This record gives sequence, structure tokens and C-alpha cells, in this order.
Amino acid sequence: MGMHKFPAPRASHKSYVKHHQDVMRQIILPMAFVTILVVAVAVLVAVATLQGGGDVAKWAAIATIWIIIPLMGLMLVTLVLAWGVVYLLVRLLKVAPRYTGIVQEYALRFNDQIMLWTDRIIQPIVKFKAWLSRFSREE
Repeated sequence: MGMHKFPAPRASHKSYVKHHQDVMRQIILPMAFVTILVVAVAVLVAVATLQGGGDVAKWAAIATIWIIIPLMGLMLVTLVLAWGVVYLLVRLLKVAPRYTGIVQEYALRFNDQIMLWTDRIIQPIVKFKAWLSRFSREE
């Protein structure tokens, strides 16, 4: 008795077909394109440098440029983010004094209520201890 393997059901739903097309179009094809591009650049560099007329200084300058270009893009993104933070802080500082005054008012009211209720809770205890201390005085 051998195990019978059933063939995997081939889904023909619209969603499955669309998902399969999306995977092919959005994942596999871009990765294949980038892989082919990297291999082509590597072959180009190898052919150019191994022909005997490869100028090391020229290739070093080209490599430096290709290293600097992404860093320039990254610095541009950092600059835009810093500008955004500064803009948001300026907007916050325009609104903040009004709201900080309101928050401070509520904090002071809350503090007054805490002081009032702690005094109301502690006062009977203090009076009771003072009353007890009358009986335990040793002179």
C-alpha cells in the first residue's frame, strides 16, 4: 500500500491568478532585472580593467562617484526630514503657549485638590495622636 499523492489543486480563482501575476510582475521580474543589471556591470568592469589599458585612477574616481551619489541622496532625505522637524516645532511653538497655560492652570487646580484632601485625611489622625500624647506624657 503506497501513499497516493494527489496533485495540488490548481486554483483558477480570479484572486489567485491576479496574485500570481502580481508576484511575477512586482517581485520576480524586478529582482531578475536587477540581477542581470549587476552581472552586466560586473562584466563591463571586468572587461574594461582586464584589457590592459585599464586606468586604475580613472576607475577609482568612478567608484568614488558611485559611492557618493547614494550618500548625496541620503543626505537630501536627511535634510528634508530635518526641515520637516523644524517646521513642526515652529508650528508647535506658535500653539504651545496657549495650551501650556491651560495645562498649568489644571495642574495647579489638581495640586490644590490634593493638598485639600490630604489635609482632610491627615487632620483627624494628627488630632488623635495629640489626644493620645496627653495620656502618655512622662515628666
